[in-house]
Amino acid sequence: MNLSLLPIVFGVGMALLDVVMMSTVKQVTAGAIPVRTGIPFATLVYALEPLIFWQSMVVTGESMTIMNLVWDLTSDVMITLLGIFWFGEKVRGLRVVGVCLSLVALTIFATTEEG
Repeated sequence: MNLSLLPIVFGVGMALLDVVMMSTVKQVTAGAIPVRTGIPFATLVYALEPLIFWQSMVVTGESMTIMNLVWDLTSDVMITLLGIFWFGEKVRGLRVVGVCLSLVALTIFATTEEG
């Protein structure tokens, strides 16, 4: 087994788009950004996801299943950290364990099997 960070790098790239999109929507919901500019901006940012997702499969040689799991888990962790540290939201109890298990899962998905 080898550790390959390339799927994680693509996952982080896609998750960063999620961070921009979701934080924009959160700010629209809070009234900090007008709906007429915030929602179109968030939509345009999110429209880049298919291009990066396709490129991640081409470059890494990973399946759609694995790349989607890496993207989802990376996004979940990054959005959770954004919510905690930027928006002051709380995660308590077993949910903290769930976030930690997401990091364990990402490490597992970063391993490749020979053959």
